[in-house]
Amino acid sequence: MMRCLRLLFFCLCVAHRGGAQNAYRRVATPEQAYFAEAFDGALDRNWVLSKAVKDDQLELLKYNGEWVIEESREVRLLGNRVLVLKSPGKHHAISAYLRKTYHFTDRPLCLQYEVIFQKGVDCSGAYIKLLSHSDDLRLSQFSDATPYTIMFGPDKCGSTHKIHFIFRHRNPVTGTYEEKHARQPEIDLRDYFTDQRPHLYTLNLYPDNRFEILVDLTLINKGSLFEDMASSAHETQEQEYSANPASGDGVQSSDPKTEQHGSSDEPFIMSPVSAVGFELWSFTADVMFDNILLSDSLEEARRWTEDTWGQRKTPGVIEKLLMATVKRPWLWGVYVVTVGLPIILFVSLMWPNKRFGPPDQDYYYKKTDEAQADARQDREEDVARDEGVTPAAAEAEHRAVRRALRNTQVTGDL
Repeated sequence: MMRCLRLLFFCLCVAHRGGAQNAYRRVATPEQAYFAEAFDGALDRNWVLSKAVKDDQLELLKYNGEWVIEESREVRLLGNRVLVLKSPGKHHAISAYLRKTYHFTDRPLCLQYEVIFQKGVDCSGAYIKLLSHSDDLRLSQFSDATPYTIMFGPDKCGSTHKIHFIFRHRNPVTGTYEEKHARQPEIDLRDYFTDQRPHLYTLNLYPDNRFEILVDLTLINKGSLFEDMASSAHETQEQEYSANPASGDGVQSSDPKTEQHGSSDEPFIMSPVSAVGFELWSFTADVMFDNILLSDSLEEARRWTEDTWGQRKTPGVIEKLLMATVKRPWLWGVYVVTVGLPIILFVSLMWPNKRFGPPDQDYYYKKTDEAQADARQDREEDVARDEGVTPAAAEAEHRAVRRALRNTQVTGDL
């Protein structure tokens, strides 16, 4: 039994180590994507740290949290680099321009990215914002007051776990912007925040005013931009933007197309988007982000997902059980009892010990100290060979002895 247990433990360890040896492959940027970022290099100048201040006179920065690019601690994908929110209890803001402004026309919007709450999470947002296009959008001044078109992603504080989908909608009557919130999915979202594993968040919007929200390629929420969105009490006045090309931080030039704003008749037609950004506060450090994509092609999004998320090769049931032992080592004992013991019993039943087999089988003999007939005959033959008696003579002598014994028994009976 001990040999079986040791063999089972060895096989589980080998399987566990084997699942952690995937080496990361750099990802080619999709040519037609509006934005694609795998963070394979350094934090380059495409990403702008916010220099917005919370006090003009004291020149105190509003966003003093640190952002870095570093290798993920995820053992399943060695060498993968990610964007990391590093400073607990501080405000963080960083953003980057799209390759070209995204306009809501007759093509879908596909937005996706990965999040890893590497140390779990007590209270933290991890959502991404699509910043509304304007001629004077300055990423160095990106803040919570910067107009956005869509906000999407996970958010957790206390016992509340959410996946936000919010879009800003212009009321054609009042001219004010309203925040429209998608209802929360009915499933339990806690594992996405507590299992310390990467999760892929995907938002698909369609010109026919439908939306889909997926986590790890599984649909968890869908609905209509008409019927399944609730208005927020928070409203902001429409802001007028003036052209300011001399902003000094690489501001984009004005797009020749006229800005479009959503209306009650076509909620999909939202304000154009010209940048992506994270503007977050987190009580927990080391929140990781990876593989951001904004595209108007479902096929392009599918290929990007295969090249990025697909490298992780989502584990099967056995590997998930093995990965669970990292945080709960006591599960090894449970596995040995629930898996190892049935295997040992099965082996014992299929290949029983000959000493305890059924009595009607050829290999059966009972456990006794008395010499058995075959064993006694073998010993006599060995003695005969030692005394120089031929096998034939020895056999004839055996027959004569057996006849004499039978005759003696018959006479005794009479």
